Amino acid sequence: MIRIGIYDSDMLMLSEMENLLLQLGSTERILMDIDVFNTISDFLSHIKDEIFDLIYLSIDKAYEDTIKIAAKAKEHNPHISIIYVAEDESLWKVLLEAHMFRLVTKPIDYTFFRKCFMNAYDKMYTDKNYFEYKYRRKLSRIIFNDILFFESSGRYIIIHTKEEEMKMIGTLNTVECQIINSKAEFFRIHQSYLVNEKYIKNIQRTSLLLFNGTQLPISKRRYQKLKEIL
Repeated sequence: MIRIGIYDSDMLMLSEMENLLLQLGSTERILMDIDVFNTISDFLSHIKDEIFDLIYLSIDKAYEDTIKIAAKAKEHNPHISIIYVAEDESLWKVLLEAHMFRLVTKPIDYTFFRKCFMNAYDKMYTDKNYFEYKYRRKLSRIIFNDILFFESSGRYIIIHTKEEEMKMIGTLNTVECQIINSKAEFFRIHQSYLVNEKYIKNIQRTSLLLFNGTQLPISKRRYQKLKEIL
């Protein structure tokens, strides 16, 4: 899924961009979660609680307040892509200093709009450094480096981090499928445990010790495989 935010004070343009994205999502079979905003203050208030992968910001010569959205979004997600939408290209030098990923001009050319979106979508998966999950209808993300291990417990997966534990409904097999293309290295040491390689302190034949003192069981077959890798 890609989380997208769109800002434009013109409701017609706002609707046009949302429809173009929905059309793209349908054509490319990409799951999108889109929020639209027609005031800067509304967008800024939502950025405090939401992490966006991509935002579209309509901008004109009174650009200072709009750029605040870009700065705030970048604070929450350093890997975010920001596409500005302007009447012309005259602001491109300013926008280069404001985290610009691409610049789209009005009226919007669908072919170029699609190209910019796909560039951002590909970048998101290249840079992806977080695990995304949903629990009780709330979508959350955790930086991979903060995860110690995943534990299977009945119909739930418990996510153990350095600070706390969270849970989601699922299986370790589905978790493995989600993280297979990530830059993080996780090892399945047991049918119930998937461990972050960076936190492994030492391995014994029947157990594994993490740097925080946690000891986890390891199966014989997986012990042999892990010894060959580490």
